[in-house]
Amino acid sequence: MIHDVFLSYHTRDHAQVLALAEQLRGQTLRVFLDRWYLTPGLPWPQALEQALSACGAVAVCIGPGGIGSWQQREINLALERQAKDPGFPVIPVLLPGAEPPLGFLSQNTWVDFRSGPIQDLPLAILAAAVRGEPPDALLRERVRETLDSVCPYKGLQFFREEDAAFFFGRDSAVAMLYQAVQQRRFIALVGPSGNGKSSVVRAGLLPKLRRDSQAPWEILAIVPGDRPFQRLAAGLLPLLEPDLGENDRLIATAKQAQALADGVIQIRDVVERVLEKQAGTQRCLLVVDQWEELYTQASEDGKTSEVATRFIDQLLQATQAGKLSVLLTLRADFMGHALAHRPLSDRLQGGQVNLGPMNAEELRLAVTQPAAALGVGFEQGLAQRIIDAVDGQPGHLPLVEFVLQKLWQARQGGGLRHRDYEELGELEGAIAHTANTVYQGLPAADQARAEKLFLQLVQVGETQAPTRRRAKLAEMDAATRKILLGLADARLLVTDADTVEVAHEALIRHWQVLQAWLDRDREFLLWRRRLQEAMEAWDKARRDGAALLSGSRLTEAARWLKKRGGDLNGQEAGFIRLGLRRRLKNRSFAAGLAALLMLGAGITSYVDQERITWRAGFYVWLGKAGIYYLQPEMVAIPGGSFLMGAADAEKDVQDNERPQHRVTIRPFQMGKYEVTFDEYDVFTRLIEDDGGCDGGHKINVHVGDQGWGRGRQPAINVSWDDAVCYAQWLSKKTGKLYRLPTEAEWEYAARAGTVTAYWWGDEPGVNRANFNGSGSPWSGQQTAPVGSFPANAFGLHDTAGNVWEWVQDRWHDSYQGAPVDGSAWEAEPPIIRGGSWNSRSGDARCAVRYGSHPNGRNGGLGFRLCCGVFPGAF
Repeated sequence: MIHDVFLSYHTRDHAQVLALAEQLRGQTLRVFLDRWYLTPGLPWPQALEQALSACGAVAVCIGPGGIGSWQQREINLALERQAKDPGFPVIPVLLPGAEPPLGFLSQNTWVDFRSGPIQDLPLAILAAAVRGEPPDALLRERVRETLDSVCPYKGLQFFREEDAAFFFGRDSAVAMLYQAVQQRRFIALVGPSGNGKSSVVRAGLLPKLRRDSQAPWEILAIVPGDRPFQRLAAGLLPLLEPDLGENDRLIATAKQAQALADGVIQIRDVVERVLEKQAGTQRCLLVVDQWEELYTQASEDGKTSEVATRFIDQLLQATQAGKLSVLLTLRADFMGHALAHRPLSDRLQGGQVNLGPMNAEELRLAVTQPAAALGVGFEQGLAQRIIDAVDGQPGHLPLVEFVLQKLWQARQGGGLRHRDYEELGELEGAIAHTANTVYQGLPAADQARAEKLFLQLVQVGETQAPTRRRAKLAEMDAATRKILLGLADARLLVTDADTVEVAHEALIRHWQVLQAWLDRDREFLLWRRRLQEAMEAWDKARRDGAALLSGSRLTEAARWLKKRGGDLNGQEAGFIRLGLRRRLKNRSFAAGLAALLMLGAGITSYVDQERITWRAGFYVWLGKAGIYYLQPEMVAIPGGSFLMGAADAEKDVQDNERPQHRVTIRPFQMGKYEVTFDEYDVFTRLIEDDGGCDGGHKINVHVGDQGWGRGRQPAINVSWDDAVCYAQWLSKKTGKLYRLPTEAEWEYAARAGTVTAYWWGDEPGVNRANFNGSGSPWSGQQTAPVGSFPANAFGLHDTAGNVWEWVQDRWHDSYQGAPVDGSAWEAEPPIIRGGSWNSRSGDARCAVRYGSHPNGRNGGLGFRLCCGVFPGAF
């Protein structure tokens, strides 16, 4: 025998394990470290087997990051030897921050250094175990305490590969997945949230693959997060350069991630090099767990980002040939996102494995067998009581594990009890009970911080259920970090070296306090997500000032900063303030230039007399000089077809909104905003000089603003004739063809591809638009500045509420005989669409239409323009 003990460890724990090795040498033990003796490039199975056979014991050192890929091989060989020789010691050594691996619970000796640096008592336990000496009473008591602190249930965390011995109930799913991996290079494990997809892969499939000694796999598992190339590089680099120091590893990871993202290095080439260096392996499996993060955390404006798309495409390319296989786990409600990417959809044909809820027998195994493996049972009927509470419902597996973990912790030397189960609030109430207990135990100031923290860790979407969001610890202040640690100890949050996230989405679904926060702050959270996407875009643009928020987006951000600035972290608030400072600087320069020009032409007094803004006055001055530049900002609307009119299921439907009929729309351009006072005021000051309106129509050149202000407020008190005159005048001034939209174009653009009552859904919601009862600061009071609310999917603002908008068509009592090509339907009188600041919510629906007199003017009437010829005029 050459060595007394073989130390198995993960590379990231190198410093601590080296210190431990020196201490063991001080105990006159001969220590083997694999990296000291195994040469990369040589066949590792034979070399490891030889080294292990020449050692008297194996100490498996486990740090906070879990067990590494190379280390897992060593463990498998050690346990194989122990199976042949039961007296061969395999000793788990828990380093500070370690999560105990359940697969070692059957080992008689555990060494616990979790409370701090190397200490004499745990070192004595380890040295005695290596020598095969029977421990004295004190050492036996310490080992028993360590074992008693380990729970065979995972709570809200998934089962890891090192927990495989206590993972039960998914044999059939693992078998199907194993067969799929043997046959295909790109596989998706799909199932609802809470069905245990991560556990099936990590604790079921991966150990099974590693036992395949005839064709061993190199296995790498990552979670993509918001930087998928960074996560991939961080996983691959230790296999390429195992001996890099921590700082060098960070630098090398960043370089490799950038090279992969830019396509300078191909994933396939990196994988082939890994397999060359890890001689003895012929295939590599990359597990991309929680693939849906590519559509949530790595997204931009609610769409899959360019980086995420490149990541997906490179994986597809790398698995076309070569030795790489990819297995992804995907929440079923994000399957549509995957199928929307045609290359991915094609590769998943025949490669999708569905994971449904556990049946009763599978659930019975998962509930009872981990405890039975340690000789612990349930009170009569308790296990069945838990199983019956699930009743085949999807997504309840995390709750079951959470309850079992709490029952295990509550046991008092015996089995798991009914009384403890009832005190927990049974299945549905358990997680909420724990969260409430922890939350209510905090001081009031810390409760406010905890609320703010949880809202940072949840990602909300327009249509999908809320999901987890991983946040950086650097975003948290010291007080929040202190609370965070307590919540992590209670297993409500999970942290790693630099991030934190909710332990499981079951907490989001079942904790009513958090649900209430999300319901109350939904609009704020949706906006905050857009803010975070803007910050990411700014970073990608190397923090160029042009990528800061501007226009209506900055106005919206400033409003939220004033209203909810205390709920933003310092980076978010600082980003908004940078945009505001840039706007102030630009306005100061523009105002100075405009003032200089206006003073030179006597414009300042003109502006004061005419009650228009300096911006409008400046463009009036340019117009009188024969120069014209002020034009509405237009958005390109794609062509398509849609069902025009109200669906039967909508509330408050009127007969004139029916029947629904399919209309085909050609591409056109439409004003991003309703026409503003600045734009309209220039028209009223120049129209008479330019020959008046066609047909001699007289407009009101002193349009009232109800005392609500001008500038970017929508122009009001504008008749249909006024709006048509403005479009005709603007066309002459610019050489473009401006006009009112047809009714079909208006509804098509307002719906923006949706079929619901409003473009955002079937309910009015809160603070989504400006109409009576909408919850906005202007609701039922006055118009809002254009762009104060989010745009629809076509990029149009304020299609619901703010001001009624004139369209080209004339009134008909129903859609019987209406055009189906998007053209205008002429008759009398004209039509208004979209609702106003004083309309009831039902009148802001996309389908609502009313007739009005062409000369009608009031404080709720405005318009927006289209650009291009009318449909039917081609």
